[in-house]
Amino acid sequence: MTTDTDLDAMLAQLPQRSTRECFAEIEAARRTEMARPPVRTIIPEPELPPLWPHPDSGTVRFRCALGPATCLWAYEHSIYDDDTEPLSVPLSADTGEIGRLLTERAERRSTELRARVEQAVRDHFAQAHPGQSIPERTV
Repeated sequence: MTTDTDLDAMLAQLPQRSTRECFAEIEAARRTEMARPPVRTIIPEPELPPLWPHPDSGTVRFRCALGPATCLWAYEHSIYDDDTEPLSVPLSADTGEIGRLLTERAERRSTELRARVEQAVRDHFAQAHPGQSIPERTV
């Protein structure tokens, strides 16, 4: 165990799940994901950034869906510039309230980013590939 006896005591109080219970939870999550209807999007597969201290760390690229042989355009999104607004959490908030606040914020940021990338892709196709339909992919 650890050198912290208080932590050891708390860990001992946690319910110990069996391997069967863990497997059942994983299997239920897998079935839920398989039952989810597929979603179509015009957002290209993102190129995830390299790790810091690389100069391009933090820059996610969404390249033109037509591919580099046809078009070298890419929408770049800096994750370091993202989410600059402070998060206000009441001192009386419990873990459930904090989780709810973080989830709402993450969903809002995700919706905003999706809208920005979709608009950039539409604008790019209107300017660089007029008349050509935007390729979709299933996620």
